[in-house]
Amino acid sequence: MKVKAIMIPYVDMKCISVDNTIKEALAIIDEHQLLSMPVVDKKVFIGALSKQHIFEEYFRNYDGTKEEFLQRKISEFMRTKLVSVSEDTTIEEAAAIFIASKFRFIPVLNKAEELVGIVTQQAIFKEYQKLFGKDFDTFTIYSYDYKGTLAKIAETIAKHNGNIKNIVIINTETMGLQEIFVRVETEEFDEIIKALTRKGFDVRVNQKKL
Repeated sequence: MKVKAIMIPYVDMKCISVDNTIKEALAIIDEHQLLSMPVVDKKVFIGALSKQHIFEEYFRNYDGTKEEFLQRKISEFMRTKLVSVSEDTTIEEAAAIFIASKFRFIPVLNKAEELVGIVTQQAIFKEYQKLFGKDFDTFTIYSYDYKGTLAKIAETIAKHNGNIKNIVIINTETMGLQEIFVRVETEEFDEIIKALTRKGFDVRVNQKKL
């Protein structure tokens, strides 16, 4: 399968211009509940701006006023060394790029270096998820990268006669937050969700077996 089948097309995306200020960029990012955004000059792809990177620069390296910081141009903070793909790139190739990088999306460019869309980690995962069929229940846990997190999840599932069939961990680039996708074989799915919730995990049910 080609990435053009799963990418978010340019017309449906939110982008920011190289001329935007940090204040303008953060307003767009927060309004649409995003973690990062493509930076363009008209339609030509320039780079990516990460909310986490902005915060890290402000709290770790900046010693001026907040007002001055917010008026700086995003061109000072965006990252330009992203691997891009074409619409005809396979999702297997895109998945390999994600494994080797820390970015949440891959820009899809045409021959004129114009942005035609992006491929997200979640879109790739959903395609791979289809390969395993719909025989098992799935859920997502949002958790920080604490030692023993996976052990606690596995132990809770086992206590309720569950069997983990697949597990995928994706870093969100937001202060160590991870998305943990779990597919389980169990007759006690609701009890597993309740038990994980009682233990303080932020659990979202993705798919419940019919």
